[in-house]
Amino acid sequence: MKSELDSVKEWYKYNSYARKKYLNAIFTEIPEEERYKKRGASHPSIIDIFIHVLDGYRYWLIYFYKDELSEYEPLPIGKRYTRSETEAEEKKVDSHIMSLLEKLTPDDLEHEVQVREDGDTLQFQLRNVLIHMIEEELQHRGELNALFWQLDIDPPIMSVRDPNFFLPSKTRHEPHR
Repeated sequence: MKSELDSVKEWYKYNSYARKKYLNAIFTEIPEEERYKKRGASHPSIIDIFIHVLDGYRYWLIYFYKDELSEYEPLPIGKRYTRSETEAEEKKVDSHIMSLLEKLTPDDLEHEVQVREDGDTLQFQLRNVLIHMIEEELQHRGELNALFWQLDIDPPIMSVRDPNFFLPSKTRHEPHR
């Protein structure tokens, strides 16, 4: 049976894989004017929603985790990010997240993360922050799916049938090299 940490790591690998597919679809399937158009969603545009997810990881797993919120500067919403800028930011965030996860032990999940924000002291177990970010990304991916469908574009929906995830390892399809 997988440990809790192994399950968390698998979800982060899945989200990393899916995030790259969505980034590619945003820049190859969605016309430029639609990519930046205000849509009345959780954040103004499709690209803003994607950037918000990256910024969530930055906030919680870089600045909050290290108790360095005073150094945190949000990624700008409303900026017309190019593909290369978006890919660079995704790579930077993903690299940090995966490096952090690789170093974690099961006992680290109980680590109390505490920071002072706006005069309040916030305290969470690391496991709750990690699980919150899985939920956060999945929530916004569902939102992106709805926006893709409004544009009559099939989103790169992930599935339990994806051969790279969630199937027992002996039935996974390994990529041809």
